[in-house]
Amino acid sequence: MPADNSCVTLPGPWTHRLIQANGAQFHLATAGERNAERPLILLVHGFPQYWWAWRNQIEPLAQAGYEVAALDTRGIGGSDKSPDLHDSLTLSQDLIGVVRALGSRKTVLVGLGRGGALAWSAVSMKPELFAGLVTVSSPHPRTLHRIGAHVTLKTWRHALSTGIPSLTKRGLKSEKLVRALLTEWSAPGNTGASGQADIYSQALNLPGAADVAVDQLRWTWMSHHSPLRRAYLRESGNSVYLPVLAVRGEKDPLLPPRAWDKDREFALGRYTRVQIPGAGHFVPEEQPEKFTQTLLDYLSDLPEL
Repeated sequence: MPADNSCVTLPGPWTHRLIQANGAQFHLATAGERNAERPLILLVHGFPQYWWAWRNQIEPLAQAGYEVAALDTRGIGGSDKSPDLHDSLTLSQDLIGVVRALGSRKTVLVGLGRGGALAWSAVSMKPELFAGLVTVSSPHPRTLHRIGAHVTLKTWRHALSTGIPSLTKRGLKSEKLVRALLTEWSAPGNTGASGQADIYSQALNLPGAADVAVDQLRWTWMSHHSPLRRAYLRESGNSVYLPVLAVRGEKDPLLPPRAWDKDREFALGRYTRVQIPGAGHFVPEEQPEKFTQTLLDYLSDLPEL
């Protein structure tokens, strides 16, 4: 499939922006107005997605009075491709840089999958920048970096596939295989994510995108002896006192409920776990109305800025 840049700037009730942060240029889809009494909501996608993963949440959040920004993380979608920067420490620092560049007094980070792990880490590193943390399909990063039964065999199978990166990268450029992956990670019969396979495939066919996506995922699973990994986990392990909402899809085939059992070792403030029926790994796309309402309920209960 030839590269098609139009997937980066898909039209809708949002505005596309480019900002500079942490030595790179980032693309965001933004909506809503700055409100001194309410936090900025920064939405961070997971693998194998880009900002489009939040298309169902951007407008409702803006209509509820929030400034919203859906980010393409480094190397993905319309953001800079940095072929030698795959580590989660840099990607977490990117979120901090983006928050500072956007200039909001306080921000709520909402992260899905790998984006949720980066959000955990960013809040751990610079808690003073944030008003809250919402993770979707994403236990604490120290859990994700452990070897054990907290994830399913399906997760380990996909992790091991990154050990042959050339095959995995080639597969991500195939719409058929992207659709199969999205289907496999979704609740049975739910096409909220897999129905977007053509658009996600376009984004993964942008120059360098599939390579970066796989290399970043591979770093998570294959970097056990890396000094950067030790630094990342150390920086991610600070106690978090902000209100945390952890969302899991009831039918998530990758992460069983026990994967969240260690979260309370790090989340020492208000911590709420919610399980959404009829959803797998991609909760905001598979059950958009239920997820959006859950998010709005959480936001309405935050302390005033």
